[in-house]
Amino acid sequence: MSARTLACVGLLVASSVAPLAAQSRFCLRARPKPDCAAFAITNVGGFVMFGHGNGASSTVRGVVDYGFMINSGARDAFGGSVFASLDDAGLAIGPAIRYRRWLSPTASLEVAVGKPIAGDEAAGAVFGMVKWSPNHWFAVVARPEIRRGYVCTPTCTPQSQARLSLGTEVGAAPGLVLTGVGAVGFAAFIAILLASGWGN
Repeated sequence: MSARTLACVGLLVASSVAPLAAQSRFCLRARPKPDCAAFAITNVGGFVMFGHGNGASSTVRGVVDYGFMINSGARDAFGGSVFASLDDAGLAIGPAIRYRRWLSPTASLEVAVGKPIAGDEAAGAVFGMVKWSPNHWFAVVARPEIRRGYVCTPTCTPQSQARLSLGTEVGAAPGLVLTGVGAVGFAAFIAILLASGWGN
């Protein structure tokens, strides 16, 4: 994605959110209308991934998902986000479109679909998400995916592979805090590796 495209997306997001923020109707704590016209997505989650690779093995993954949604009414919200996913296959980054159905003033059911555009998982991959939230900051999440991988028996041929990640996410202020803690921890880990001469 070019710098010009990223700048246009940033301006579009800013122009959409700024008027709502000025009216004090843009919320960090997600709620339906009339309390919030729009709200932030600041999700951080941990998952166990099944169907990884060619066998029935499992692995862990972390996901950060940031964006915003607009309440079109008292029951429905639409929006988008940019996610980053990290597991033993590498890092993947991409956009997603989202729909949320408010079940109550605090509980919701949300679905999303997206595609990695950068990272090891980008080629031929698509993912979905189904999330149930009993409140504004905690959710139980399933993330099904279809990706293109290589099966080597012994020659390597491309093949579609399905896998499923199950886990939990936190959002709103707790999501922001965990993102900050994770970023500091990652920076400290890299500093320790560099100080020890790793990679030399």
